Amino acid sequence: MDPKLKDLIAQTNLGDLLQPANPQQDYQQPVAPPAPTTPEPARSTTDPLQVHFGDVSVVGALRSDSPVSGRLRLFALFFLGGPTIITGLVLLDVVLRNDNATLFGKAVGAVFCLGMIAFWPLIIYAKRRKASDLAP
Repeated sequence: MDPKLKDLIAQTNLGDLLQPANPQQDYQQPVAPPAPTTPEPARSTTDPLQVHFGDVSVVGALRSDSPVSGRLRLFALFFLGGPTIITGLVLLDVVLRNDNATLFGKAVGAVFCLGMIAFWPLIIYAKRRKASDLAP
């Protein structure tokens, strides 16, 4: 055996490192139950510090009777309507280029896609009529 290896074995406590596992250890000990958690309080939707999604307030402002700024309408058109319009245009292209579809299927698909394309612009730019305007 190499003298350096003998020296290393002499300095190492191999007896402690290579002991067999203690067979008397009891692994079936009870575990403490987890501490009960308190439920979170109900969140208020009128709390100004609560984080909420911007699209809800944008659509609410667009549908109110008060005048809406052009910036808000432009924001809504780009960030709410933009993805829907692009998806509708892509689907319209897929529907019209499908050679396996019947004429009725293409017509129904085109109407659906045109509805997707026109939905947000109609919501954003449609003027709401008041009840007094509708009365004869």
